[in-house]
Amino acid sequence: MATTPNIADRVRKLLDKAEDNAVTPEEAQTYAAKAAALIAKYNLDTATLRHREGKRPEPIKLLQFEISGQGWHGKARASLVYAVAEAHGCSVCTMGNKMNGNARWVLIMGPAATLKALELLLPSILLQAETQGMAAARAHMAERKGMFDTAANANIERRTFFRSYLPGYGRGVADKIAASRAEMAEKVAGKAGELVLVSDAERTQAAFEKKFPNLGFSREDKHSVAGADAGRRDGRTADTGQSKVGRNGKAALNG
Repeated sequence: MATTPNIADRVRKLLDKAEDNAVTPEEAQTYAAKAAALIAKYNLDTATLRHREGKRPEPIKLLQFEISGQGWHGKARASLVYAVAEAHGCSVCTMGNKMNGNARWVLIMGPAATLKALELLLPSILLQAETQGMAAARAHMAERKGMFDTAANANIERRTFFRSYLPGYGRGVADKIAASRAEMAEKVAGKAGELVLVSDAERTQAAFEKKFPNLGFSREDKHSVAGADAGRRDGRTADTGQSKVGRNGKAALNG
């Protein structure tokens, strides 16, 4: 992300507000979306200037974003990251994305400045999602106290809720980012900025298909409708679709 210190400082302040435990889920995602929109506009303005000056566009690169498998929630975290990255216009797949406690990677292809932005945004969004997801899971289980015949079954319900919440949250955040990008695209329609956006999308897709010509699919995991709904609500005030691992027909690279 080719930001000036002023832009970087404004983005960091917005993310600090988003991570504040005192704000509501909707406020947190509004701050995160504003940070994403600020970065996107700055990068588009910079890329448009390069275009007008006849300079080469910035390179399309690959970001290997590592995801923790702690708690065996890695697939849910990867799905969240996938949704947010795709909303930024990137092409995405996963590697080593299995139901275990190991690390795995979300492979994100896009313009260099966009990847720099995601490196800043994604950790903040993951932190917000996990904090709010744990609170939502506690509230969900409190409402269902006494409904389970064993502690093991109650624990399964809690885990499934949380694992469904995270992808839902990611989709909710992605909805906000996609809406912001659509507004930006509308403003530059018929202008040089529109050519930049189209060029970036085409170059990204071509580079992705060249890098990953033979992607496969992995199975969908058990999910909770309640968890997914809560996550999406909190993430955009954030679907349990799996990132390139099934529900949306997206390809996954299994390691």
